[in-house]
Amino acid sequence: MIEEPVLDRALAGDEDAFNHLLRPHRNLILNLAFRLTGNREDAKEISQETIFRIFKYLRTFKRRRSFKNWVCRIVINTTNDFWKNSQRFNDIMDQQKKGVDIFRSNTPEKEYLNMEIQQKIQICLCALSPKEKSVFLLRDSEGFSIKETADVLGYSNASVRTHLCRARKKIRIQLEKFYPSKLSREIT
Repeated sequence: MIEEPVLDRALAGDEDAFNHLLRPHRNLILNLAFRLTGNREDAKEISQETIFRIFKYLRTFKRRRSFKNWVCRIVINTTNDFWKNSQRFNDIMDQQKKGVDIFRSNTPEKEYLNMEIQQKIQICLCALSPKEKSVFLLRDSEGFSIKETADVLGYSNASVRTHLCRARKKIRIQLEKFYPSKLSREIT
């Protein structure tokens, strides 16, 4: 839960209090942005814009709600705005479909170990609609409950379940293309 005195100080313009509010959520912001975009540079840009928006709209935060959920909603909205205003979306989608490596690692060893699985995950995520992707990432990747996911996205619980079911099915279909024998044995 958010500390009321810290929120009050942040609203009064205390930079340290604002940083204290964000500290537990910085990794979440960057990781969620990265999972939504599949690109570290775009994720950094979205993270910076998200922090700016949190600062700008902090006064609109309703104290009885979850601050973490509010932050996730801002990340998702910022990412959606980023895609709407970016030609890079189509370029990245084309690259992912062709199997081009869009990930960059610090060392050749890390790149070798991570490239294949990262590409497969991103290809699977590309098969999802924006709603399905948001629901899947919040629920299965970030561990949000159905209710929390619904609160963040402004959907009903039933809608979250529907989008999650569709997302999981699409990911399963994509994974079966990469690992047909393993998945078919597990299912039967």
